[in-house]
Amino acid sequence: MKSGSLSVYAGNLVVGDGSVLKDKYLGVSDGVIVEVSDRPLTGYGDEYDYSGKYVMPGLIDAHVHLRYDPHGDPEKRSHEYQAIRGVENAKKSLEIGITSLGEAGGIGNVVFAVRNAINNGVVLGPRLYVSGEMITITGGRTKVPGERKEVNGADSARKVARELLMYHNADFIKLGATGAISSAHTGPRHPQLSVDEMRACVEEAHNCGKMVHGHCYGEKGIGNSLEAGVDVIVHGQSLKDGHIRHMVENKLILMPTLKAFCGHRDNLDKGGVHTRMVDTGIWPETEQNFRRALEAGLTISMGTDGGMPDDHFSNNYLDLKYMVEWGMTPGQAVTAGTLNAAKSLAIENTVGTLEVGKYADLLVLGKNPVEEISSIWTSLEKVILNGVHL
Repeated sequence: MKSGSLSVYAGNLVVGDGSVLKDKYLGVSDGVIVEVSDRPLTGYGDEYDYSGKYVMPGLIDAHVHLRYDPHGDPEKRSHEYQAIRGVENAKKSLEIGITSLGEAGGIGNVVFAVRNAINNGVVLGPRLYVSGEMITITGGRTKVPGERKEVNGADSARKVARELLMYHNADFIKLGATGAISSAHTGPRHPQLSVDEMRACVEEAHNCGKMVHGHCYGEKGIGNSLEAGVDVIVHGQSLKDGHIRHMVENKLILMPTLKAFCGHRDNLDKGGVHTRMVDTGIWPETEQNFRRALEAGLTISMGTDGGMPDDHFSNNYLDLKYMVEWGMTPGQAVTAGTLNAAKSLAIENTVGTLEVGKYADLLVLGKNPVEEISSIWTSLEKVILNGVHL
């Protein structure tokens, strides 16, 4: 990935932790912020004056499926084809201000290849953090034997987690704690992986300093995930008060993927996964679940589920729009899309806020996103990745 050295004057610095600082200068060397000052800086190469503008961290969409085509079925395409499409989907996200992505649904070596190509500068794209295929029970996501990372028992689960972490250097692990609305032969509320199976994966991931995300809708799957030590609950309908208290007390994270569910709501006439969300009762719980979690102070992260049917990569930011519509302040939504999303991938030491020691992934806006969340997409003027203007 290409890196740059420059200095930036920010009339308004949106840090990413809820604060906005006036008249700050950033010194960037080899893509990293090395100085934040109240005074002009020299010696960093090109100087950029963004007085009157709002400079914020690049957004982090911590849950996408790059290989998918929101218009069709990725299973009908070769792995090579899916990798090429993944590069294009990643690029679309970068162009609208998503400077980091969490890829949560690979197959084979597809998304690892996309990540490595981006990181090695072969293609242009956002920072990419990859789980590889979700670990699931036999038949938990497909009826095609051997197609997915299927496990049976704790030892089997531990082996697969080790393969992802050791052979592929997976950046996090994703577990199928319940069925899914996108897998029509499964019950989305029905528990799948056992506590022992998930705990084995959690132990291996935590041994490597990596996070574990649990895909779950139903109450039992959420409880199993929390008992196993999962760090991030993805989707999370049917959260009970006890679940929320446990998550708040242990500083765990909810990734509600609102963009996916609101997108399903807006496309009910197309049937399929859209109407299945309603038929299974998942949709009626979604808003009230989010509002309860927000009121309780649970850490909430951006994650769009991009790539699912009608969930496109050119408007990832809508996840934040729905968060505000359902009770967040714009400032809270900015934090959800920056610092909290970074925490969900254990990368908050390098991205997520504009501070010394972090990568210079910046968005330059004409308006204040802490006052109006839509400023992120209606007034975006520049995207800077690793200290390089795109």
